[in-house]
Amino acid sequence: MKVRISSLGLVRGLVYGIIGAGVGMAVTLLVRAMLGRPAPVAEPVTLVGGICWVVAFLAGVGAFDDWLSWALGAEAGDPHHGGHDMPRWTRYFNFDPNHKVIGVQYAVTAVIVMFAAGLLALIMRLELAQPGMQFLSPDTYNHIMSVHGIVMIASILLGVGGMANYLIPLMIGAPDMAFPRLNALSYWLTPPGAILVLSSLVTGGFDTGWTGYPPLGVKAPLGAQFFYIGVFVIGLSSILGSINFLTTIFKMRAPGMSLFRMPIFVWGMLATSIIQLTATQFIGTAFLMVVLERVLGMGFFDPAKGGNVVLFQHIFWFYSHPAVYIFVLPGLGVISELLPVFARKPLFGYKPVALSSMAIAIMGFLVWAHHMFTVGLGNVLNAAFMFTTLL
Repeated sequence: MKVRISSLGLVRGLVYGIIGAGVGMAVTLLVRAMLGRPAPVAEPVTLVGGICWVVAFLAGVGAFDDWLSWALGAEAGDPHHGGHDMPRWTRYFNFDPNHKVIGVQYAVTAVIVMFAAGLLALIMRLELAQPGMQFLSPDTYNHIMSVHGIVMIASILLGVGGMANYLIPLMIGAPDMAFPRLNALSYWLTPPGAILVLSSLVTGGFDTGWTGYPPLGVKAPLGAQFFYIGVFVIGLSSILGSINFLTTIFKMRAPGMSLFRMPIFVWGMLATSIIQLTATQFIGTAFLMVVLERVLGMGFFDPAKGGNVVLFQHIFWFYSHPAVYIFVLPGLGVISELLPVFARKPLFGYKPVALSSMAIAIMGFLVWAHHMFTVGLGNVLNAAFMFTTLL
């Protein structure tokens, strides 16, 4: 069957997104001109353009179709799981709420994003193959290194989302995720976010490393703006996904499946989802504060305006250390599922293993400042965080 390329949600999303970004930037320039402000100021223009890019992309994909129907008083009906008149492969390029389709979408996107990050790593290694500068300037090298770091982290997060979306309903006997449309929305937030991060390379780059520390982040080229917005969007996707996982695990288990009868992988994802839900707001807040400082001149991290640079590190690492366990706990769950199968024996100490995932998630929130021993916290706090780190 012949498929028109315009019928694919991904293609429509890209077209709508580009148009939306252009309209958003044009309106911003017009408003600034009407207010008598200098027109060619890139920071506010690209901020509005980036937001419009994401919203228009989602509209083009079809993320708002059912919600718009409800808003207009129409019945949207059950979630639409692909069309019978379209080839099966088109489901993976459209807004489809089926958890298996979304799991595959996450996994394939993770591979693509990781491949892009791997290419950046190869470029860095080529530059380092001989002493001296080969073909990258020092600034360009730092830009590539920074993008490589954050994109690799995002690829692991997407891979976890792929496994969880595909396996959790199957493992607990649920027909689908609790909120299928929200599940699809959480995935379709990731392509525009990833594109924003990668586009930072062609908009001046950023040399802050993946952490985005100010004052470097405030003074970095325009590419830093795309980096901060892109990570913010991916973080929103992570929060929405965690809401779905938690609701599905607690409310949609098969009859007779108590919490302590769940597979260990589901326990790992339960702990992971708690971290995603409660911690991701902090990196979003930290990056939003930097964007506001760049665009509006706010002084959150500027000592001359009463700000504190160390504040960013506290907010950032309160997420970024627990985020390590977003990557680790699902992997430990997979290993704990595979070993008993190949050993042909039940998992020893099921309850302690299950509860240890929760304990690791809780402890992950108590050690963030061990990334900050050199900032001068004082002996008391250093000793306290040394103790929690040893635990």
